[in-house]
Parts: sequence; structure tokens; C-alpha cells
Amino acid sequence: MRGALAQARQTPAPTGGMRTLEVRAPVHGEDVVRTARQYLGVRYVLGGTTPRAFDCSGFVRWIFAQHGVRMPRTAKEQAGVGDAPAPGDLQPGDLLFFFGGRGAQHIAVYVGGDTIIHASSTAKRVKLDRFGGTRARPTWFGRRLIAVRRILPAEGVIELPVSASAIERSAPPGMETTLLYREPPVVY
Repeated sequence: MRGALAQARQTPAPTGGMRTLEVRAPVHGEDVVRTARQYLGVRYVLGGTTPRAFDCSGFVRWIFAQHGVRMPRTAKEQAGVGDAPAPGDLQPGDLLFFFGGRGAQHIAVYVGGDTIIHASSTAKRVKLDRFGGTRARPTWFGRRLIAVRRILPAEGVIELPVSASAIERSAPPGMETTLLYREPPVVY
């Protein structure tokens, strides 16, 4: 990975755990979508910001944070981040904002192929939905879209699986490396 920088200290993984190296690197839309899919089925709770329960903006904030990309807390605040792509130029990882009575009240992540992933207050869980539908039968989302924001690619953090011996062999003399162990995400 070009331009990636390693951190500073080596720490062992717990017994049986996988070691990873945390590296600053570009984060792309496909990365965020892949992470978002891991949380399908997590329950919806207004104000939820963790895998125990999400609301729509808490879900978006969480999945971006898993890649070291910081996001504001609410959908209204998140609508002010990034750039507006050209109409019809949706890419995986784009943020879609929907009108709910007072500006941007709901947010989803575009997956691709007329599909979004979001924490649904109606279904009470994180789920995939059709985005636009057809001209004759537009979806709720297709009728209420008010903004699209693209923030990716952005610099974030990725974790690369490594063995301690590989790091020790590849580190320049005098440079300490950091091996960070992270538990896999738990979905409730």
C-alpha cells in the first residue's frame, strides 16, 4: 500500500487472536459498504450509536469510524460533510439524505445497483432497501431524496493482518512498530 504509515509500538495479541497492523491509508466506498453489511439485522433505537442498537446517523458514524473517518453525530450535521456529486453519479459509499419534515431527517449509505443500507426506524433494524425504484413506482427513498454527499475516498485507518515475525523482519532498524489487536465486531 503506497504512502501508508505504521504506528509506533508492538503489542501481542491475546492467545489465539489475530495480530493486525494499523495503517493510515485511503478508505474507499466499497470498504465502508463491506463494513456496513456486517451490521445487517442490528436493531434500531433512536439515539443508538453502537452495535447494541443504531439510529440512522449513529449507524453511519459508527461504520465510518471503523475506518478512522470521523463524522458528525446527526443526519443534519452529516449532510454538511463532503461534496455533492453530479446528478446520477452515485457510487458505493455515498451518503443519501432524505426529507422527513424538517430537512435531512434520515440518512443511508449507497451500496450500488439501486440499493442502500440504513438503520430503519420502520423495520426496527439495519437493512438493505431499494433506493429509487422506477419512474412509475418510486420508493419512499426515491420520492424524498434531498441531498447526496461523497466523502470517500478519504484518509483513514485500515488494519492489515500480520505475524510478529514479518513485522520484526520488515521494520527499519531502530523503528518500533505497533501491532494492535481488535476483537471482531459483536452484533447483538
